[in-house]
Amino acid sequence: MSTDVLSPPTAAPTPDPATSSRLRGLLTTVGIPFLAVVVGLAVGAVLIVLAGGNPGQAYATMLNAALGGDTQLGRLLTGMTPLVLMGLGYAIAYRTGFITIGAQGHYDVGAITAAAVVLSIPLGTSWVAIPVVAVTAAAAGACIGGIAGVLKSRLGVNEIISSLMLNYLVFYALAWAVRKPLANPNGFTPESERIPDWAALATIPGTRIHIGVFVAVAAVPLVWWLMRSTRFGFSSQIVGESPSVAAANGISVARTIVTSALVSGALGGIAGAIMLLGSEFRLSLAVSSGIGFTAIVVALLGRRNPFGIVLAAALVSGLTLGSQAVQRTQEIPASIGTVVQAVMILTVLLANRIVERAR
Repeated sequence: MSTDVLSPPTAAPTPDPATSSRLRGLLTTVGIPFLAVVVGLAVGAVLIVLAGGNPGQAYATMLNAALGGDTQLGRLLTGMTPLVLMGLGYAIAYRTGFITIGAQGHYDVGAITAAAVVLSIPLGTSWVAIPVVAVTAAAAGACIGGIAGVLKSRLGVNEIISSLMLNYLVFYALAWAVRKPLANPNGFTPESERIPDWAALATIPGTRIHIGVFVAVAAVPLVWWLMRSTRFGFSSQIVGESPSVAAANGISVARTIVTSALVSGALGGIAGAIMLLGSEFRLSLAVSSGIGFTAIVVALLGRRNPFGIVLAAALVSGLTLGSQAVQRTQEIPASIGTVVQAVMILTVLLANRIVERAR
């Protein structure tokens, strides 16, 4: 009679905690923005129906307005450019826990500086003008950002309030500049002269895509590297998570905050200069259009990830162009696009809160 040898049951493999954590992080990073887009578009569809429109036709019109041809694609990319640059600036600042809303001021002062340089200094050629404008606009934006950073790190002033007040100061400086030192002597409205042709950004022949788009493209991997592979990136993460732990480990909290504010401001200043030299071509009050606050939407929807910010900027820029097209063709209010963006952000914030509570 044979006897069966009973072997002990084999234990189920234990999942690797690190792998599980990475999977959860990936699902959160991708899933939350996707959910936000779906919810936002669904709410938009309801609003379109209430406005007497057809959601399918409206969204088809929006898609065509953003991607329907070379002209539309050029408008999309040039509209994305400042959003990407300012979104990257927000991502760097927010990583250190520096919750600034000052990108509009950085953008405006960059545009003011660019106009002042090209209208007052006969540089003569874009090969000289563009580097000079880029450096001076970045420096001007960094100065405005740095003020809020110093007030936060040295005096404990709330950065939301200080950066908002700085936005107003820069706007009034813009209003003064287009009426006094930079005013068009032959004009009747508060605006500057048109910038010289040699100062305008070169474009790809046959398109509206200017070289500023490539500046934004180059900034994305550069910021990713800065945040992920440098001492500053490591320090900013620790400061953002726990300033006391950072200080205990020899990291200068004040210096890290000020550095992030300077870099954030510089990116906003460059964004303003690019829009002036590549799209607007003259300084006016219309430059201060609230785009800096739209960049907050981009940064949050992109989960403060440089590559996610690019996708978010494309979505937000496409919604803006599409909403304008829908208003022209189907008489549906363009403000629906703004409502969709707001719903997306509320969804992101709510989902983030739910995930944090679950953890």
